[in-house]
Amino acid sequence: ETMKVEGSDGRRRGEKDKISKVICLNQISGEEFALEADEVVFAVGAAALNGITRNSPQLCEYEEVRRFTNLRGTSVLATRVYLDRKIKIPYSANACFGFDEGIGMTMFDISTLHSSPNHNKSKQSDDDDDHQSTTGSIIEVDYYHANPLLVQSDEAIIRKVKNDLDTILGTSSQNANIVDAAIVRLPNAVNWYFPGSHSSMPDVQSTSLSNVYFAGDLVKTNHGSWSQEKAFVTGMEAANLILRRRKDYGIISLGEEELHVEIGRKAVKLFKELLLFGRQLNEDGNGAGALPLLGDFLR
Repeated sequence: ETMKVEGSDGRRRGEKDKISKVICLNQISGEEFALEADEVVFAVGAAALNGITRNSPQLCEYEEVRRFTNLRGTSVLATRVYLDRKIKIPYSANACFGFDEGIGMTMFDISTLHSSPNHNKSKQSDDDDDHQSTTGSIIEVDYYHANPLLVQSDEAIIRKVKNDLDTILGTSSQNANIVDAAIVRLPNAVNWYFPGSHSSMPDVQSTSLSNVYFAGDLVKTNHGSWSQEKAFVTGMEAANLILRRRKDYGIISLGEEELHVEIGRKAVKLFKELLLFGRQLNEDGNGAGALPLLGDFLR
């Protein structure tokens, strides 16, 4: 509901402000109660962090926090289809595009991902039995930036998934039938990384509030991991800081970049520097015209 921030009246000179308690409201009974806070970890995504900021006047007093209102989420449509026969899929994980303007997708061969030669000795869950015992393939198709798809009916979504699979996989998919399906709509649930968003992302430890930390794949870190792994790493980093340990305590560092990745990274950096140099010439009056340069959008 709101947060109680101890400011200049509750601290000694030179100390940062901190969150002392979180005021909660029971939506059913209407009862208000307080949770005392020693340390506060925001383990939320972009849309949630944006919403918390916009609805917390005390937090909005800090410039660091106000920039979180620039962050936003994008919608995902997650689907899983069960086919009546096994079909050949060259790769178990695939990135796809071109079916809908502005919408990306991934396709996973769940049957292969969950299969194991030692399955009977190392069963992880009853769900694994379902993947092993089915006579047909199980395929997950997820769509990203998918607002136009979320409003469709279940039947229309399943038809679309099947048509897309038929286009990607050809005859083997066309000859198969869907016997069961699952659909999950996730509006604004996934972090949306767009040009310029990095500058609005939080660090692991707040620079304004002494007992506030952030964890998740939205958080800046030098580790180099991404997605679920990055969320795990930043969670460990936050815990280490709370326990007054070295930030990277117990965290395995990544290996060196592959050669082609390192070359690409350096080439992009050099390209940006050249563009920004051109911008400087423009500002000094030594360049032609006053039009914005591509470097303006890459900062």
